[in-house]
Amino acid sequence: MDAPKLIDGHEALIRALSVQGELSLEDQRAVSSIPMTLRFFSSGDFIGREGRSVSTCAVLIRGFAVRQKLTGLGDCQIVSLHGPGDALNFQNAFLEVPDYDVRSVEDCVAAFFDASAMRVLAAERSAVANSLLIGAFTEASTAREWMLNLGRRNARTRLAHFLCEYLDRISLRQHPADGRYKLRLTQEQIGDATGMTSVHVNRMLKDLQSDKLIKQLNRCLIVPDMAALMDAGEYNRRYLHLTQAKFCNAPASF
Repeated sequence: MDAPKLIDGHEALIRALSVQGELSLEDQRAVSSIPMTLRFFSSGDFIGREGRSVSTCAVLIRGFAVRQKLTGLGDCQIVSLHGPGDALNFQNAFLEVPDYDVRSVEDCVAAFFDASAMRVLAAERSAVANSLLIGAFTEASTAREWMLNLGRRNARTRLAHFLCEYLDRISLRQHPADGRYKLRLTQEQIGDATGMTSVHVNRMLKDLQSDKLIKQLNRCLIVPDMAALMDAGEYNRRYLHLTQAKFCNAPASF
C-alpha cells in the first residue's frame, strides 16, 4: 500500500466545500486566501472538546477521526466517522460551543482557520453558503441512518452496515482491487459506534467471517465481495449524498 499524498489545507477545504457541486475559480481563490495553521495529533488525542468555546473551524487532511459524545458516567458513543477531506466542525462558524468531541483514532493532520472567515465566505459566496447548507442536511441524513442502525437493525446487520460506511470513508470509494483495508478502529471503538460490547463485536466479526463476507488478519480487513457485505448490512450510500466527483478526485487512504 502506497502512502497517501498529503494534500494541503486549502485543497482539503475546497474539496470539503465541493462535495455537492464545483466551486468557481473565484470561489476557490477566495478559499485559498484564508490563513491556515496545520496541527498534528497523535492517536487518541482530542482535536476538539464538547462545551469548550472555540473560534476556529478545521478540516482533516490526513488520518482518521471520530465525533463522540460521553454520558455522565463517561461511557462513549461514537456518532460519526471522518476521513481525509472531511470537515470536522463547520458548525463552529455559526455555533460557538460544540456539542461533541472530535478525537483522532490514528495520527492525524488537520488544518485550522478562523471561523469568522467561513462566515464571511458564506455571506459573500453563494456557492459556499449552499455547500454549508447541504453539508448540514447531509449530517442530519447520516444521523438518521445511524439512528435506524442503532435502534432497529440486529447486531450482525448493524455491524455489516457500519463496516460498509467505514470502508467507503477510508477509501473514498476507490476500493482496492484486492479488497484489503487497514482496520483503524479497535473492537472497543467499533462497539462504541454500534452500541455493542467489544465481546459482542468480536462475536459478530467472527459471524461475518464464517459467512465469508470478511476476513480479518490482525489490523487488516479483507472484503472479497463488497456488494455482498452491503447486502448483509442493508447498506445504501444514498444517505451520504456524496458525488462521484469527490470520490474520483480525492486521494486514496487505504
